[in-house]
Amino acid sequence: MISLFKQKSIGITAAARALYATIVNQSREPGFFTSWGIPDTPNGRFEVLALHVFLVMHRMRDDIDCAKLARSLSEQAVLDIDRNLREMGVGDLSVGRKVKSLTEGLYGRLAAYADGMERENGNLGEELRRNLFSEGEVQESVVLAAELYLRRERNSLLGWGTADLLAGRISFGPVE
Repeated sequence: MISLFKQKSIGITAAARALYATIVNQSREPGFFTSWGIPDTPNGRFEVLALHVFLVMHRMRDDIDCAKLARSLSEQAVLDIDRNLREMGVGDLSVGRKVKSLTEGLYGRLAAYADGMERENGNLGEELRRNLFSEGEVQESVVLAAELYLRRERNSLLGWGTADLLAGRISFGPVE
């Protein structure tokens, strides 16, 4: 016998997977690495991914109907981190420690971006320089472009309804 709760959980998991796939696809857009100069390395890719996970989680944070979806999306991110570390050849004995470290880093970035996003005075550059652009020199115009992208995408995601999120449907705009 299948319970209604179990059916809903399966739906939530499928929606989280769809949202995560959209996040991953956007995070692989070449403009982040060519236009913004983020290194196309595991660390650089992690930073771009964290930025997009933040955007979707930030959209869901005050939506009570998305609480389970947000939790499931978070689980998808952790599973992906684990899977990627294993594909990169990290040994079984150290995977757990590295997953924990990267997950803590992800949640730290989510909190930092949320704090920065609350400031509407254009002062998100500190968080972006510390995380997204931590691997080298970056022009202020690139930091500003990243901040504008982040705010634009946050506003765009606010336009997506709860039903869209629960169905795993969102999209992102272009990298400029």
